[in-house]
Amino acid sequence: MLAALFVPEAMIGWALKQRLAAAELAKNHKGDGWTTTHGFFAIMGGFMEYEGNRPIRVLLPEELNSYSLTGNGDFPRIAKEEIEDKSKGDAISKALVILQTNWFVVQCIARGVQGLPVTELELVTVAFATLNFVMYLLWWDKPLNVQRGVRVYKKRDTDEPIDDGDIEATRSVGFWDALGDALSDLGAAIVRGPMTEEPEMATWLIRVLMWPLVKPLIFSLAKTRTWRVAVVVVTLAFGGIHCIGWSFAFPSGAEHILWRVASVTITTFPILLIPAGFSHSSFANSLYFALVFIYMLSRLVLLVLPFLSLRSLPTAAYHLIHWTSFIPHV
Repeated sequence: MLAALFVPEAMIGWALKQRLAAAELAKNHKGDGWTTTHGFFAIMGGFMEYEGNRPIRVLLPEELNSYSLTGNGDFPRIAKEEIEDKSKGDAISKALVILQTNWFVVQCIARGVQGLPVTELELVTVAFATLNFVMYLLWWDKPLNVQRGVRVYKKRDTDEPIDDGDIEATRSVGFWDALGDALSDLGAAIVRGPMTEEPEMATWLIRVLMWPLVKPLIFSLAKTRTWRVAVVVVTLAFGGIHCIGWSFAFPSGAEHILWRVASVTITTFPILLIPAGFSHSSFANSLYFALVFIYMLSRLVLLVLPFLSLRSLPTAAYHLIHWTSFIPHV
């Protein structure tokens, strides 16, 4: 939640990498009937290794070649409709969210066309709505809120059937065992920090800050860099929308200057960050940390100022849009 507020561009990067990885999985396993939905499902941890009826662990996509649905068959094959049946969202619900978001953007544009003021809070909402639209497109084929994964078993040389045992009696035991194992490694994981593709970035804080952009998923496609260009473009657009408020009315001159400085900062952030991100010297790491700190401070300013400006809105901000003026000859 905090990442979506303070670093929404990282969420776009995360969604884009998942989309590209899901598409590659679908391409690699096209002969097994896989689609992009299957790829998303695998990336989400939709396949869980079982031994008998005991859950072992969630499988990574590249590990699935050694597993099947029965332990005796081929690569796990599951119908797309079965995955969609597990999802809590469909095309209609997603389309309604996009329609509602776009309607808000249309209203803000209409206010500008009619010369009515757009508040800073509305402008910030438009910026987030734009990123939300892009994210929904990238995650269109992604199942929503799947609670139970698909059982897979390690391929065996024998054709003996697998004993599932008493499912109801062992389900809760498996869950608590898995939870206990996860918590037992939590302390070491925090001390170690997230692993990244760049081993030179050994600083714990740098690896934590870079995690959403560097390695949101462990998959071979994550090694590509083309997605970073798209993230830079989205970041420029996100900051550019804030720059639209350059001439907006603010309660004080100081708040006006803060808005301008913060808007320019988040817009130019990716341009300054790229040189620092490709160098692993101590100076580059320090520069990167300073840039991230300034960016986060600017994001905080752009989140607080819109609410502070509500204390002194122009009278026209309360005027409604006259939609009939857009209809010719009316």
